[in-house]
This record gives sequence, C-alpha cells and structure tokens, in this order.
Amino acid sequence: MSEFEQQRRQKLLDEDFYYYFQERLTKLISMVDSDMKREKDGYAEFMIGLQYQQLCLDYTVGKKIIGLSSRMECILKYIQSSIDYVDKYNIANPNDRMDITILTEYFETETLSNLLGLAILFKRQDWFETIVKAVDFDQENREKALDSLIAMKISNYPITEEKTPRSLSFRNPLYKAIHAEKPKDALKFLDEYLRRWYDGLRKAGNVYIDIHLLQQGDSRDCCSFHGYWCFEAAAVAYLKNIDDSTLHRFMYYPKDMVEYARQQSS
Repeated sequence: MSEFEQQRRQKLLDEDFYYYFQERLTKLISMVDSDMKREKDGYAEFMIGLQYQQLCLDYTVGKKIIGLSSRMECILKYIQSSIDYVDKYNIANPNDRMDITILTEYFETETLSNLLGLAILFKRQDWFETIVKAVDFDQENREKALDSLIAMKISNYPITEEKTPRSLSFRNPLYKAIHAEKPKDALKFLDEYLRRWYDGLRKAGNVYIDIHLLQQGDSRDCCSFHGYWCFEAAAVAYLKNIDDSTLHRFMYYPKDMVEYARQQSS
C-alpha cells in the first residue's frame, strides 16, 4: 500500500487523479484570484466554491486538520466580501434583490450544510455567524433541518414552519436528531440520516453525486471529485456529545473532525 493510500481518508479518491485535479484546481484558483483583483469585484461566489473544493480535497487526501483552518479562514474572507457586495447592491436595488446562491439554505447541495458543520467543529462562532448572514439573504426558501442546526448555535433563531419539500425529505432525520432529548435517539436519527444522505442528495438534483466515477480516462477533464463528506452530522454528534463510534462505518462521516473538536475541548 502506497503512502497516498495510507493517508487518504476516503478510498474513492484515485492517486493519479488527485495530482491531476490538484494542479488544475490550483491554476483555476490563481486565475480567478487575478481576475477578481483586476476587476475589484467583491462578489466571490465562484471563489467560495473553489476554496471549498480545495478544503474538502485536503481533508480527503489526509492532510492534518489543524492546517485546514487557514483554508476555512480564506473561505470566510470571501463570504464576508460577498456579503458586503450584496448588502450594497440590495440597498441600491430594492426591487431586484440578490443573494449568494451557493449559501442559500434551500440550495440542493452539501456545501452550505458542510460549511456550517465545519464552523461548529472548528469552534468558530464568528465564522458560523458570518455564514448565517449569507443564508439570511434568502428568507423565502427555508428548510427546518438546517434552521435547527443554526439554532443550536444561535439562540432564538427562527425555525421555519413550512413543510420540508419532498426533494429534501432526506434531511428529516437530521431535524429529529437535533431535537431528540435522549442521546440514543439522536444517534438513531443520525444513523438514519447518514444512510439516506447520499441517495437523498442525488434525488434532490445534486449533480456532484457519483462524480468519482469520472476520475479515469478522458472523462477526468469533467471531474471535480474532492470527496463526499457530511460534516453537519459530525457537528450534531459533537454538540450533543454522543458516542458516535457506530457512525464510523459510513465512509462520508468525518470521524477525524469530531475527534479533533473533542480534543480541542479537553
């Protein structure tokens, strides 16, 4: 077994593809950064997405968690820049309001929930609250599981009473886990959530799901596989202080992040 295979946190990541994609991602980040500086554009949604991919890729390949916090710091810098831009735009254009699409709560990807989960696991309330500012630009499309996750860290945060859309019903066990009073019930619902998570994202329309199948041959030019991770489930397990050992069997449960968070608390 190679050193790469020993260190990677998810076996789906192919070694040859990793180096290929890392080079491509580095060039793309540099190019977008140059364009943003030249145009002095504070709206950085595309860069948020690229930096998020880089963070997940670093975690997937097995890099030390403590080093990932600087990547999160970078992501939050771009989120804040985008918030400032959208604030100014909405004041100037009250009849044509905009938001930060990648960070709207209803958006059918794992990006928002993972960034919220990571902010919790890194124990950075300031990061968490900045992300929520971006979420709150969209008050029309709300989802009760992620509202409940936010309410775990922001007291009196309003949880929507709207019924969860059928396409996002896979998040219902997460909602139940957050509101469960007994640790054994929270664990049961987190287990159910993780069992439904991958296929749930696929049914919700997340085009990233199954992209790991494109890592070889000519198709790798269309591949941006950086790992599949469910950091929000890990964040709930951490906040509710439950024994998560039975969840380790899920390849997309980031058990190392929970261990890191608990070590920082001890």
